[in-house]
Amino acid sequence: MSSSTQRAHRTQDVLVGVDGSSASAHAIRYAKAEAVRSGGAVDVVHVVPDVAPMNGFYPVPPDELMDAGAAALDASLEQVGQVGEPDDGVPVRPHVRRGPVVATLTELGREARMIVVGSDRRPVSMRLLTGNVSTGVSARAAVPVVSVPDTWSPEQSTGVVLVGVKHPDHADALLAEAFEVARQRHSRLLVLHAWRLPIAYDDLLSGDIGTLKDWAARAERELEEVVAPWRASHPEVDVEVRAVHDQAAHALVVASEEADEVVVVRRTHGVPAATHLGSTARAVLLYARCPIRVVPAVHVPMVLDLDLETSGAALKRAGS
Repeated sequence: MSSSTQRAHRTQDVLVGVDGSSASAHAIRYAKAEAVRSGGAVDVVHVVPDVAPMNGFYPVPPDELMDAGAAALDASLEQVGQVGEPDDGVPVRPHVRRGPVVATLTELGREARMIVVGSDRRPVSMRLLTGNVSTGVSARAAVPVVSVPDTWSPEQSTGVVLVGVKHPDHADALLAEAFEVARQRHSRLLVLHAWRLPIAYDDLLSGDIGTLKDWAARAERELEEVVAPWRASHPEVDVEVRAVHDQAAHALVVASEEADEVVVVRRTHGVPAATHLGSTARAVLLYARCPIRVVPAVHVPMVLDLDLETSGAALKRAGS
């Protein structure tokens, strides 16, 4: 097999990072469903840390670390019944690696179609010392990263994919990803734009239903213009455009209750390869009710913030 052929095949594969938790089992289930749709394989990876402390400050012997890592990998596979040959035809390849967890998963995922990780929804105070792998990988990966909450159930499908659009100048990458996800799943696509004046101006709109409706109608008209080419190229996808007066993260989290997946872009501060998610993305990763797909910054340059809209004028175009 030539190197180009290997690369073409590899990009259909899905890499999933696991740690033996229930969230990892959900991540594997999600990854396998994606692989069924794409025709790729699933690489299930557990990363063993380089050094682990123990009583007396002596390092854990390396062999014991690797054994514990293999046990964590097996635990994740057993939770989804994937010991041995998978029954759906998806190749599942287990791997144990050693190194910094976020950096290792990010590097291994460069040749994958996407990276999938489980999301621990315990209180933040219980995760401060261990960090959050899903947030770290989502902020750094060069490919889309899907964070699957440990409360997710594939049986509870709504048939809706949700994408949040801030600005028409930066919508193409998000819409390309979202339309493809909706097409593969035969799902309806909900394109959401949220706008809100700074809090000091709330009184200007408080109770002014007519103004709110006018702004929402304008936003929806402009959003329809952005979506129109994608509707034409994906006639099989049913699309709903919605503009709401709300804070961006709250709007996405609320809308996630009716979605199977949320598609967002990570924050870049104008730097294509930035490694910062921003407050909205972090909030969505923490509170959304369904898997969250974070599109890497390299696909959406010069987006100043993930907030769908916070400055008032709906979907402002450059120079307008």
